[in-house]
Amino acid sequence: MNNEFYPLDCDDDVVLLNQDTFKISKVKELARQNISGKWIRQIYNHQTNKPDGFIQDVFTHVSIGASTIKLSEIKYTGVIDCQILRIGAKGWEKGKLRIQGNLITKEVCLEFCPDEPKQPESPLDDIRKMLKDEQ
Repeated sequence: MNNEFYPLDCDDDVVLLNQDTFKISKVKELARQNISGKWIRQIYNHQTNKPDGFIQDVFTHVSIGASTIKLSEIKYTGVIDCQILRIGAKGWEKGKLRIQGNLITKEVCLEFCPDEPKQPESPLDDIRKMLKDEQ
């Protein structure tokens, strides 16, 4: 099994989480909204003395479509199964999605780890490319 995560920088790539399909930009937006919403609700509940627990009790998970990701997974090394369709790719790529969020900056980082490791490029590929360019 491959354990190397790569940042998902292209916001137009598509991710499939369970039965829900989103552009990467939408996943980032939904995660950001979910985390911010929980933060706002917790502040309100804390200020109004509602017995909903303290801040660490509220931030237990983030929901994106039908998928739920535990906050402990977002903060550390937890992942969720997914499939990625990259622009220009020949098809869906199965793997794991890791979401990391920062409450202060409200930045969300998505990383992908393919189930199959990337195939190393052949050393002959560079030579083939140079020969093709010369023609």
